[in-house]
Amino acid sequence: MLGEDNGNPLAEVGLALSMAFFSLMVLMLVAILNKSPSNKNIEFNNNIANQKTEDLTFYIYSGDQLYDRELKPVEFEVLSAKKNPVLAIDPELKLEKIIKIIANSGNKSLKVTQIDTAWQTRIRQNNSPEPR
Repeated sequence: MLGEDNGNPLAEVGLALSMAFFSLMVLMLVAILNKSPSNKNIEFNNNIANQKTEDLTFYIYSGDQLYDRELKPVEFEVLSAKKNPVLAIDPELKLEKIIKIIANSGNKSLKVTQIDTAWQTRIRQNNSPEPR
């Protein structure tokens, strides 16, 4: 940048600082304008007696069988009939099978999770043959 100032180093520094300031200003404006709207009101209620709990129904899918909480076999139609079913799935189940189960359930509020080791042990004990 050679001009009337004949390469004054202070002019170069001033120009560089003004460009940096302008770049930061543009970035801040973009960040502010693209901020996601957060108009949710959060209510805090310290009275536990008035709090509503979500009515969840728990089911387990393991070994090509659907079980209820007591590990009694149930049919898949029960998933579509319940309001808020939670389906715990064996972690070794293939994704293709999981997607098919979710699609066939017919329940849009179906929640899916993995079976923990305690439930896996309980299912194995329940499915093992009785000692004679």
